[in-house]
Amino acid sequence: MKFLRYLFHMIPVLWYFIKDLVWERVSFEEIRTNYLFGKAHAFDDADLFEKAIGVYKKIMDQNPNSLPALLGLGGIYFRRGRYDQAIQYYEKAIRKNPKHYLAHYWLAMCFWKLHRYHAAINTLEEVIGFLPTFKDALNLMGECYEKIGEGAKAEHCYLKAISVDPDGIILHRGIGNPQFQEKWEERRIKH
Repeated sequence: MKFLRYLFHMIPVLWYFIKDLVWERVSFEEIRTNYLFGKAHAFDDADLFEKAIGVYKKIMDQNPNSLPALLGLGGIYFRRGRYDQAIQYYEKAIRKNPKHYLAHYWLAMCFWKLHRYHAAINTLEEVIGFLPTFKDALNLMGECYEKIGEGAKAEHCYLKAISVDPDGIILHRGIGNPQFQEKWEERRIKH
């Protein structure tokens, strides 16, 4: 069944491979890299975890500085609840590009999942330092402050997130209300 899902997800990958090969003026190396990323995503979507990791590592062998591959590996481990393993890939991505806000954000998400709220707050402060309008980071920081019992700081973060995007959906669920906490955790965004 997983293999059939993999084949289904490979259809657009093969289409873009042929399109790039025939109609686009793209180097063969770029076509190959795009194909490998598509293949890794198809394996991941089909829940063929080890094969997806193998493809990402193949990309890393050819380009050790590939931020998308590092983020892809981190994402695979994150989605499977292996947060400690995801952390190492997000940290590598941050070492390659210290201002990569998504690497910082997902690193903070790993810390949050591991209940390392102070580490998550420190990471989020860096993100918000160079991207002060990143409402997801502001919301997550509010969550972290809420978890460590600093309600005033949590509320400040939520209000900042609302001011950044007044028409958007803010994940503020009411400070200290465990009934909403369970529902909120189920709705966390997929990486």
